[in-house]
Amino acid sequence: MMRRLACFIVALVGLPFISIGFAGPLPEYAMKAAFVYNFTLFTEWPTLPNNTLKICTLESDTLKQELEKFRNNQPHGATLLISRITSLEAIKECQALYLSEEDKKRLPVIMSLLENTPVLTITDVPELVGKGVMIGIKTENKRLVFVVDTQAAKKSSLYLSSKLLSLAKKVY
Repeated sequence: MMRRLACFIVALVGLPFISIGFAGPLPEYAMKAAFVYNFTLFTEWPTLPNNTLKICTLESDTLKQELEKFRNNQPHGATLLISRITSLEAIKECQALYLSEEDKKRLPVIMSLLENTPVLTITDVPELVGKGVMIGIKTENKRLVFVVDTQAAKKSSLYLSSKLLSLAKKVY
């Protein structure tokens, strides 16, 4: 767990500036995918159906492609599935759901479907945090930072690690 925390801290503090096997800084979506994956490491669900952790996207194919790089990992000892959801009803089968700018217009329907459902919601649209989305990623001073809405997580019976919360730019 300490190794995961150390990796996550490195990602938060210096990921845009390090190059481990890369010619330059990591692309934005690669960094966002790393954040999303790491958020799942510091989240506890009431149960993981079939010992599977499913991270889903709706419109963001670019993020899905980057998340695929984590496919062989086993967060919480579970099988990791990465999926692009085409039907809104299927979002209830996810443990984590990434919402992009394109999903913004459907947010009321999405939040209604997920009410009291243990699905970690993550976005890169900062204004969606506080409207039911639990974690918002944003760029600040050329680095990615994140904010967390703990009340939304509690309503969905999710436990966010104090280590994750201590790294957040802001906690609501």
